[in-house]
Amino acid sequence: MAITKTLLHLALAASIWLAVAAAQGAPVTFSSKELCVEGVAAPLEVEVAETQAQRNRGLMQRDSLAEDAGMLFLFDGPMAKGVGFYMYRTLIPLDVAFADPDGRIVSIMTMTPCPHEDPRRCKIYRPGRAFVSALEVNAGFFERHGVKKGDRLFDPQEGGCDLAPDDEPITDKD
Repeated sequence: MAITKTLLHLALAASIWLAVAAAQGAPVTFSSKELCVEGVAAPLEVEVAETQAQRNRGLMQRDSLAEDAGMLFLFDGPMAKGVGFYMYRTLIPLDVAFADPDGRIVSIMTMTPCPHEDPRRCKIYRPGRAFVSALEVNAGFFERHGVKKGDRLFDPQEGGCDLAPDDEPITDKD
C-alpha cells in the first residue's frame, strides 16, 4: 500500500513538473474546430489540445476567452477516474465537462484560478469517472445554457448544432 501511494505521489509530481515546464517553454500552438454542445444552438469555436504539450499548456496565462469559444482536450485512451485538471497559471474561471467515448458528459465542474506559485498546492478537479475528452469554457457557460450531465458533445451536422448525429429528423407527414 505504501509503495502504491508513493508511486501515485511520484506520478502526480512528474505530471505537475511537465505542466510547469510546458508553461515556461516554447510557444504551443493549437488547431481549431467547431464543436456542438447538446442544448446549445450555435457551435463553439474550440482550440484542440491533443498532444501532451498542448494538454499541459491548456488555457494557461490567458486573460480572457470569447463567450462562444473553448478548448477541447483529447486523450489517446480512457483516463482513469482519479485523473483530473488543475488551474495552475490559469487566470480565468472555467467550467469543464468531462466526456466518455460517445461524447456523453459524465461530469461538469467549475474551476477557479489557483493563487499559488507552487503547482502542488493547486486543487485538482477530478470527475470521479473515466473520460476520453474534456471541454473547457468560461465559468457559468453550462449553467446559462442548461447543459447537464448526460448531454453530449458532437461535431456539427450540416453546419449546425440543431441535430445530433443519432437524432431522427422531424419530418412533416402532411
